[in-house]
Amino acid sequence: MISEDIDEGRELPHEPLEHWGGFIPRPQGFDATRSRSYETVIDDARVAQVFCYTNLLSYRPGDDVLIHASTTATEISIEIRRDEIGSNPVDVIQQIKAPFSLLPADFAANGCGWPVVARWTVPRDLRSGFYLVIARAADGQGNVREHVHGITVLPAKRGARAPVLFILATSTWTAYNDFGGSCHYLADNEPEGLPFAPKLSIHRPWARGFMSLPAGAPRKGYATALEVGAIPRYPASEFATLRGYSRYYANAGWANYDRHFALWAEQNGYNLDYATQTDLHNDPDILEAYRCAVIVGHDEYWTWEMREAVDQYVEKGGRVARFGGNFYWQIRLEDGGTKQICYKKLAKTHDPLMGSTHARRITAEWEDPLVGRPGAATFGLNATWGMYANHGAFAPRGSGGFTIYRPEHWAFTGGNFYYGDILGGSARIFGYEVDGLEYEIRDGLPYPTFKDGAPENLEILAMGLANNREVPHYSTGESLYYSDETDTFTVPRYGADTPENRDRASRGSGMIVHFTRGKGEVFNAGAADWVAGLAARELGTEIVTRNVLDRFSR
Repeated sequence: MISEDIDEGRELPHEPLEHWGGFIPRPQGFDATRSRSYETVIDDARVAQVFCYTNLLSYRPGDDVLIHASTTATEISIEIRRDEIGSNPVDVIQQIKAPFSLLPADFAANGCGWPVVARWTVPRDLRSGFYLVIARAADGQGNVREHVHGITVLPAKRGARAPVLFILATSTWTAYNDFGGSCHYLADNEPEGLPFAPKLSIHRPWARGFMSLPAGAPRKGYATALEVGAIPRYPASEFATLRGYSRYYANAGWANYDRHFALWAEQNGYNLDYATQTDLHNDPDILEAYRCAVIVGHDEYWTWEMREAVDQYVEKGGRVARFGGNFYWQIRLEDGGTKQICYKKLAKTHDPLMGSTHARRITAEWEDPLVGRPGAATFGLNATWGMYANHGAFAPRGSGGFTIYRPEHWAFTGGNFYYGDILGGSARIFGYEVDGLEYEIRDGLPYPTFKDGAPENLEILAMGLANNREVPHYSTGESLYYSDETDTFTVPRYGADTPENRDRASRGSGMIVHFTRGKGEVFNAGAADWVAGLAARELGTEIVTRNVLDRFSR
């Protein structure tokens, strides 16, 4: 097991040396002595440092990519390559002069403000996909340091070569990116007096692990069920602490989620065009050229406009396949989509839209009565009826998969599935965050109660149990990640925050559902780690994914 490798100090298999930035066993600027460690620029020219970011998240062929950087080296190089099996560099820019710049005090909300050091024009014939932008610099001893950024290249002509649009969960990447010590989960400088950053600019480097990971890096969930009597473990957190990766690398990002689907789909003959959630927000018509839209992994953060685009697309006949979990927060985008806003639990006291005619746009849970737009109304499932499984002390000894209740559904065709089978259990696809519904069991089958926004013809195909409270067992060496505060994240499904409702909200579910609306339809496998089954080539997960893509892209 990976966690055992970490305990015994053995190195995991990893990428070539240049992808680790030399032999230094921690990233540049990483201070392991901090209670909340993170990667950042440090004011010490003796430490080899290089970081970069781009002016946008996505580009069309012919666009100019503006690359901003900070380095202590005399010059840097930048390599650009499509992230795919056997890829070669698309371009390499050598001998770039770049100054050393620190982070301004307001970098989280307003960006780093570093100078443009290189301009790269996207070739007009470049294939749509996700491209790594790798900045490298050598220190005085010849050791190579690097920073990995990434950009999405949109298709030159929508739908011309691919029937499927793959929408990358970039809003969640942004929310968890803790480079410099600020994200939607923490902020050492306490902007607006808050313990987290409610405003985040995309003009920041991606934290280590969001764009690229070494082979063997653990996922958030368990690779195998927790042994009876063992204490809860957090393999990804242990890995991040010992090897200097972002504490959130396993929560979000291209490398841990979207990449696994992209590689699997393209290796299995599916043609994909790529776009970001920001593209969907700014240009909702982007969906119209495609037979199917796909979202995967951890897609926790959405704008009202993004949801509206999906809803209208389905009504007109579009088909949406979601293989992801934790559809939870409403956000807003500003400055052309380069700034993300989310006040989360403090929205009612701090969001400037409170008390205005636009109060429904406050950045709170979709299930908040003031917002009044349940997540299930768009995707059929809600995070508030999930949420945690196969992680820490949250259902740590579950099957790791979905229990199949309706094996006759077309999504299970060709799998020889039976009632009660476990789908994806060997790959532990059920976690680390899952989406569910209020349901009831009749004659051994689950049915939605339709009290939580679920479409009236929705059918529950498979499901499993989730948990929202880490209960201490007071075992030697035990350390809990969330404790019992997480009940509050699911309380909105009941309204008032009372002890009784917290207890009720401590239990949840994750589901696979299908429904039609208007002329279109939606398939939702509500688990963030569905992609783990594709990465492991787990047969059942592959069969269901193929059935959905084949039906929806015809």
